[in-house]
Amino acid sequence: MAEGDHHIEGDDEGLAYDDLRFSCGCREIRHVYHDGSVRLRTIRHDGKVLRDEHSGDHEA
Repeated sequence: MAEGDHHIEGDDEGLAYDDLRFSCGCREIRHVYHDGSVRLRTIRHDGKVLRDEHSGDHEA
């Protein structure tokens, strides 16, 4: 696995943030919301979003 920072945060009610930042600048972000919906994002080091998936309508 590449070097970088990994930040995890959450609460007891199901909210969770998982942010993985690689040394090259790429990021993988996973947010789980209280309603169980999930948002996954993969961002390349130059800022290009490679993946932005949503499993719920909380973003609307």
